[in-house]
Amino acid sequence: MPLALLAALAASLGLHAVALFVPDVELTPADEALPVTVEVTLQPRRAPVAPPAVQKPVPPKKPVAKQVPVPPLAPVSASAESSVPTATAAVGGAAAGDALPAKPQQATASPELSSPELPPRGTIIYVVMSGDGTTLIGSAEQRWEMTGDRYRIVSVMETSGLAALVKPVRVETESSGSLSEHGLQPERYVSRRVGKERVDEALFDRAAGVVRFGRGGEAALPEGAQDLLSFNYQLGWLAKTGDMAIATGRKLGTYRLELLGKEWLETPYGSIWTLHFRASGETTTEVWLASEQYLLPVKIRHIDKKGERYEQIVQNMDIATP
Repeated sequence: MPLALLAALAASLGLHAVALFVPDVELTPADEALPVTVEVTLQPRRAPVAPPAVQKPVPPKKPVAKQVPVPPLAPVSASAESSVPTATAAVGGAAAGDALPAKPQQATASPELSSPELPPRGTIIYVVMSGDGTTLIGSAEQRWEMTGDRYRIVSVMETSGLAALVKPVRVETESSGSLSEHGLQPERYVSRRVGKERVDEALFDRAAGVVRFGRGGEAALPEGAQDLLSFNYQLGWLAKTGDMAIATGRKLGTYRLELLGKEWLETPYGSIWTLHFRASGETTTEVWLASEQYLLPVKIRHIDKKGERYEQIVQNMDIATP
């Protein structure tokens, strides 16, 4: 390959990577988006309920026979908790330009829409593609943990292969807050660009009814507001589509969600029935939720103002059973 062509390809991948991993993703406000044409009929997820207190049994006055106490069950190991088989391919094992692998299988009947309780913890690993979905430019990992009425979601995205050689990028984001019958209620969202002095933060002050930004400024906090990371998991709590306020580390905007329907999705992890959501306008963000895997986000697509497309596609999931 001529040196000039190779340099042009490398520069293109570098620009794609930079655009993808910049955390301040913008969607078009609801008043500029397409109208909602389909509504979700999910049943909202159950609110976390504390287990009832165990009362000590009163022994009988005249026991017929001595009762031997039953020893408690041994704790389940972390490896045994996974309810989904792991994929054998490694995220960073492919080079830029590799075709997206898939494991096709015969489609099964479309499952009924449901909104199961989110597992207490788990990890999703994605390959990150650009263009037509065949060029690998990086990887992403999202981890969540639900403890009582609290949640925490952490995401790490970084370039790999040729894109990493041209422009190494690593972005870490975190969302934390409380859980209620309405789902996730973020309290803090932070995004860090590793290697640069760039930290964006949003603090949700529900008592005061405002969201405050780390670089200054604040905005009124609507009911049900989310951040860029919690948004992907909050979709499973929705009873119907509509407007949603989403905060980045710099501002808050209101966006309109549209459900496109059920889709049979081919991924490196396998074939998955999904619900396909879209928020469209000047830019477009789409999320595919796995119908039979707790409505977890298994594919995320962003199309920017210039029409460039970037996708996160599930490669592996490790889920702890509720």
